[in-house]
Amino acid sequence: MKTLEMVPFSGEVFLRRLSWSKVWKLPKTGDGVKVTAIVWRPDSVVLAVGYSSGDMTLVDVESGDIVHTFNPCGEPITALSWENSIASLNEEAENLLLPELLPQPSKVNSSKLDTGSMLEGDKDLKNEELLSLLWIGLKNGLVYGYAFGLFPCCLLKLSKLSGMNETIGAVRSICPNGDHSQLCILADLRAGRSEVLLMTVDTPLITYCLKELYGLGVLYRQITGLMDCLISAQKALQEAWEDALVDLESKMVRYDNNDGQSSLSVDLMELLMFGHAGIKLEKFLVTDLTDKGLKRIGQAVELSYSNMQKLLVKHIVCANYQLSHYLTQLCGLAKQEDRFSCLGLQVNLCLSACRAAGSFTAKTAELQQVIDGSIKYLKTFFRWLYVTILRLSDEPIPPELATSTQQDVRFIANFLAKDFETDGQVRLDRIGQYLRNESLTSITSSKTRPWDMLAEACQTITNFPDSDLFQPRAERSLVQEFTHLEQQVKASFEAIPSAVGQTASLPFMTNLTLDCQSDGLDKIKITSRSINQPKDRCNLIGLTNSATPSSGFYLFEFASEKERKNLTRAAFFSFRRCDHLPPGEYKLSDMQFYNNEVMSVLLLTEENTTSIFLQLSLALLREQLAPIMSRRGPFNSSFQTELFASSFRVFNDFQATALGLSSSRKVAAIFSAAKRKVRIFDMEVEEEEDVEDEDQDIEDVSDLSQEISKDGGNQKDVSDVDMAVSP
Repeated sequence: MKTLEMVPFSGEVFLRRLSWSKVWKLPKTGDGVKVTAIVWRPDSVVLAVGYSSGDMTLVDVESGDIVHTFNPCGEPITALSWENSIASLNEEAENLLLPELLPQPSKVNSSKLDTGSMLEGDKDLKNEELLSLLWIGLKNGLVYGYAFGLFPCCLLKLSKLSGMNETIGAVRSICPNGDHSQLCILADLRAGRSEVLLMTVDTPLITYCLKELYGLGVLYRQITGLMDCLISAQKALQEAWEDALVDLESKMVRYDNNDGQSSLSVDLMELLMFGHAGIKLEKFLVTDLTDKGLKRIGQAVELSYSNMQKLLVKHIVCANYQLSHYLTQLCGLAKQEDRFSCLGLQVNLCLSACRAAGSFTAKTAELQQVIDGSIKYLKTFFRWLYVTILRLSDEPIPPELATSTQQDVRFIANFLAKDFETDGQVRLDRIGQYLRNESLTSITSSKTRPWDMLAEACQTITNFPDSDLFQPRAERSLVQEFTHLEQQVKASFEAIPSAVGQTASLPFMTNLTLDCQSDGLDKIKITSRSINQPKDRCNLIGLTNSATPSSGFYLFEFASEKERKNLTRAAFFSFRRCDHLPPGEYKLSDMQFYNNEVMSVLLLTEENTTSIFLQLSLALLREQLAPIMSRRGPFNSSFQTELFASSFRVFNDFQATALGLSSSRKVAAIFSAAKRKVRIFDMEVEEEEDVEDEDQDIEDVSDLSQEISKDGGNQKDVSDVDMAVSP
């Protein structure tokens, strides 16, 4: 399936087939929030979208579902790059690092309380075999690296690395080399001038600790996936408890409304103790509640409690056991200090996370016990109340319900005194207190808490140091224990990005003055390409000398192989000197690298009447590059070189201003100036094939400002698409 990804000004994202049928639409995230960067995962399965709010969204391409969201630090995202690492992983060493991955429990659809349903969540993210890194550039000059697009493993502070007095601003472009040991970065200078800073940043620790980062990345995505399962299960648990309250309160609240000074629990307690019901209580039980209504309430409440038990056993307990398993593995990795201490992984923090998971396990077992006890209380209470209503109604009482024990009376009295009401309202607070982010109001006796019972039964536990034991707090609720677990898990990985970033260095840096206003730097065209051939490893960055349309572009080459390490070459190419083109004055509208051999360029005539789609040979361009040195001052761009067009196509009736390319799928999409017309071409059609342009009617869409093309098949058709767009 060939597809085209487009981003309109409104902040929405569209995925369309080249036939222009819509695959899905990602809605905008908020008022005034715009899409500022977009990139495909290397295997084209996931799309990463960055927003001006600083949010990052990973979208499953097939379904359009959001599989993961995060926000690095709240700053607007200005640049994205997502590439695989070409360095190979030794299978034997990989197996020594990683545990056998367990099948994760299903996530719960909390809106439907379907404990058997599964939200597919991060399924596609977990299928990635090669280590890929998502690099995120921010407006404040920070660069984050995320392994697999999930695991934060590197933080680069460009202002600190540069050692300059001036603060570095928005990151415009990030281009990693094949093994991510070096990044080529283009960023603004916050000096109110039209200057950008071009630099290379060496990150040797990423290559040196590739296997370690891979192992940590796999563990991190398993752990975060399980944390998501726990979050969804707790939401469903909260909803199940609220359902029980709604069913109970819908009937019981009517009694309180009759007299603001009366209390239903007090009157029921008097009825239990003395066997006499007041006129008001008798009328409420016989007329308002009724025996049939009480049956329905009892069945609904019992179903809600049953759902809560299933959620605890099938989801929360299962997910937390797996989480404890992976946190134990993380502790094992942290104890290999010769391999992981340089990455900032600390044993004490990992052990704290493991203990927090154990405390959450203990609190879960405690809640299970409380729910079991509450079910017994409720069944006994509803049976007694049902018999009471039958007696007051002079209805026959079934023989199996006619008798009650002293223990039943004690159960009912405890239930009415402690669990039935809170602040005059009917609340099942014995369970509800565990689902609030506040301390418990009614603490379970240590004689019935599972962890205390285990510690009392196994006296040898007292011989262990406190640091090796789970430490559940009796006064904490389930939500508080989970919040503590989240904090400890986050702290385990928190030091890794800074530890990796501190080993980075900046071997090359130069200023580049552009012919535009300082507020127009975001309108310059930038394209980058990483070439990873056995005898040719380098990064290429091209950028226009002004906001488009411009008179030419700069091309920089950063060598990566050992023989030419840190060698940088550059040149400026002007379209005033370009052979084989029709005579006239041309301005550059857009440019992108098509593949390792070709750069594609869109030109516009001075009169804005004719457009040219130009293919330039990268080999010829690179032959004209000259070495430059790292410097703190501005780059000298006085020299200009001649361009040689390898092929071009002229559009006399089409004012083209933007393009999107995919060399792996052999497709080019060219957009008109008003973004209301797009032409899609097969770039490598066989000569014997006779392909004609076809016009198609397209549904109305929002105005488009950015585009990235991607496809996934062997489709050979060529289409010329007109878009009728409402302004």
